[in-house]
Amino acid sequence: MACHNRRELTLQCMQRAYDSAKEAGLEVCITLYDDGSHDSTADFVSARFPLTKIISGTGSDYWAKSMSIAEASVLQTVCANKPSSYIVWLNDDVVLDLDAFQRLRDLAVERPDSILVGAMRDPRSFEVTYSALQRHGFHPLSFELWPVTSAPEPVEIFNGNLVIVPVSAAELIGGIDGRYSHALADIDYGFRAKSHSIDVTLAPGTFGTCARNPSPPPRSIRSDWKHFVGPKGAGNPKSMMKILRLAAPRTWMAFYLASYFLWWARRISASVLKLSILRRSGWQQK
Repeated sequence: MACHNRRELTLQCMQRAYDSAKEAGLEVCITLYDDGSHDSTADFVSARFPLTKIISGTGSDYWAKSMSIAEASVLQTVCANKPSSYIVWLNDDVVLDLDAFQRLRDLAVERPDSILVGAMRDPRSFEVTYSALQRHGFHPLSFELWPVTSAPEPVEIFNGNLVIVPVSAAELIGGIDGRYSHALADIDYGFRAKSHSIDVTLAPGTFGTCARNPSPPPRSIRSDWKHFVGPKGAGNPKSMMKILRLAAPRTWMAFYLASYFLWWARRISASVLKLSILRRSGWQQK
């Protein structure tokens, strides 16, 4: 797990993880990468869950690097003598169902060499929020959520909110790539799993709640652009270039340039449309 200034969510997530593991009769060891939280997350976790291994970051590592370091620590210390065990990726804003690990354990028994993906639902609307992903559109990084299934479904790309990885697969793939700025490391992992012929399975149903991050308030074009290419933005240049080399090795440069052109085209079009609506509204008032 990785966390940053979400103390109550982190504590809730960890408690439910332990409760779900107990229901399934599983032994769980949690390694938490606290990326520079200043809300005393680490202190509260240590007091409530003293067996947790906590690794401290600087506050600038974000999801990819935080999870990469946490996973490497697990592989070195916890799983070194347990090659048949599993690594669980878990976002700290997930609230697992009590039977989540039981259902995943049963599927792991059927498919011991497969990476398992657990879908999440919104706590209010119950719509799927995170899951496996399927290609949608011409761009190699254009995806839509895989719908909930009633049977295990073979997939390739997935969100990293709840993922079960056999230790043998993690060692072969080489771990989460911490060189991404924040996002896309889970997408990258799916591509690399495929290159090693490792099966990825979307487990049937949903396994807990995890709300989508709220939409940001309206911002200027300059602020939007700065966020888009920033460490947590989908258009971070270093991360975009890296993932496109995997997704479209022969045409990555064309899609790299197209990604920024399309962003500007959509943003300018939206601004023009908004201005047009405001002008028409003014005319109607006159």
